[in-house]
Amino acid sequence: MRKFFTLVAILFISSCIYSQEWSDDLGEIDSLHIGGYNAEVWDLYNDNNNLLYVGGPFTYVNLEEVDQFISWDGTNYTAINGINDFGTIKAIIKYNNNILVGGTFPNVSGLAETYAFAQWNGTYWQTFGGGGVTGHVRDFTIHNDSLIMCGDFEHIGEDEYNKIAAYYDGNWINMGYWGQWVSSVESLNGELYGGGYYGLRKFLGDTEWEVFEDQPNGNVYELKTDTINSFLYVCGGFNQIGDSISYGVAIWDGFGWDYTGEYCHTTIWPQATAIYRGDLFTGCGKYYDNETEDRIFITRWNGATWDSIGGAFNDNIFALEVFRDTLYIGGGFSYWGGSSPDPTHRSKGLVKLYMPDNGCDYLKPRINSYADTFYLEGGEVDVNLYNNNPYADTWEWNFGDSQTGDVKDPVHTYTQVGEYNVQVTVTHDGCIKSAEKTIYIELGNDIPEFEQIEMQVFPNPSSNNFTVKTNLPDYKNAKIKIAGLNGHLKDVIPVKGETTVISTKGWKPGAYVCNLFVEGKLVKTEKLIYK
Repeated sequence: MRKFFTLVAILFISSCIYSQEWSDDLGEIDSLHIGGYNAEVWDLYNDNNNLLYVGGPFTYVNLEEVDQFISWDGTNYTAINGINDFGTIKAIIKYNNNILVGGTFPNVSGLAETYAFAQWNGTYWQTFGGGGVTGHVRDFTIHNDSLIMCGDFEHIGEDEYNKIAAYYDGNWINMGYWGQWVSSVESLNGELYGGGYYGLRKFLGDTEWEVFEDQPNGNVYELKTDTINSFLYVCGGFNQIGDSISYGVAIWDGFGWDYTGEYCHTTIWPQATAIYRGDLFTGCGKYYDNETEDRIFITRWNGATWDSIGGAFNDNIFALEVFRDTLYIGGGFSYWGGSSPDPTHRSKGLVKLYMPDNGCDYLKPRINSYADTFYLEGGEVDVNLYNNNPYADTWEWNFGDSQTGDVKDPVHTYTQVGEYNVQVTVTHDGCIKSAEKTIYIELGNDIPEFEQIEMQVFPNPSSNNFTVKTNLPDYKNAKIKIAGLNGHLKDVIPVKGETTVISTKGWKPGAYVCNLFVEGKLVKTEKLIYK
């Protein structure tokens, strides 16, 4: 009981601070349900703030029978019938001006080759891309103008694909092998990520995927990109990344993992996250009030801590989407807003939450580098520094040695040993935020045989692969880490001998950075030019 009263106090304070407004006033929509009191909404899609598409296994809107799919203009809804009721919609996206739906349905309107996948052109249903899939479709995204589709399918039409495929210019493209299933795909700063049964992977090009060294200890169901801050939120049914605690949510920033602690108490399901007011909103709050049953709450990660926003739903949250400056929440809940069933809150399946603008809180600058300690060689060392705000208006750097810079990702040369407090001040649309990072410059002879370690890269520039030649005493604890165009970690290659080949498959032309680590210490850096 004490936990419940504590929760009530938190929610009251939260409500006072943020003046949030909950509502189930959805115009013509009173509830979406499967007869009686069971509501089911599994995905929401905002079509340019004109229409909100709603999909899931619901078979009624109020008292009208529907086929699991509607559009809503903010007041009135339109039933889009035809989805075979032996399955359901799990994913919705707009591509080439048509709405695509994926899921588990056998067909749409009896059309051949629409198993689990079809398109709505605004008037009628059609097949897409040459045929249905053999398996289920779980998610879509757009990456480099291509449609990316994932799930647990093995074929599209008659051609074999393994859980994931790309569609571009009228053709499906094989993207390689992905194991049992892929639940979510997301693009972050030109890089494609997939989450599923085998954790998180990054697409390297062609049919190759990088498997992360530290993985969630459970399934990844949902990925969500914070574009302004270059964060990839990785969500699902796990509680650790490697050896670090992170319940339900962890953050990949392109350089490494950040962890969100033990706050989340439930699995975050596919489609059940949204970036709203610059923060991550999820349905991972769960409490038991000792009088009725569990309650699910909307929670917010503000970049440093969790807030409980409220809601008190009696069942799972399956879908979040921002539409016309308001957060819409869909799920399996038949009532919400209190500790006991409220007749006025029955059979909803869809409610909304408005929160006022939180000013500049959305801007969350960071300073990243591939090490905290760097070593002088020949009296100087170049340090690559990266900011995480690619769409900022300006960047003002103070390198801690009386030198300054004004580019997003500077390379600064230090010539003296010492401890340096590096600062970047970022401006965006009138907002000004700063971040700091301490780096350490030490003498190279602090590492045994440092002066004798050599690294050569050839050919450089290259239009194919690079070869790295080293002269290490042994090759047991040495790695090459390649930084991509935006500073994000692109590849990690063990050094097992004198020469190491760096494959450039999937690389875009431009500058990259080759970092040699020995015993966990960054000892050599070389710029690579890929033509």
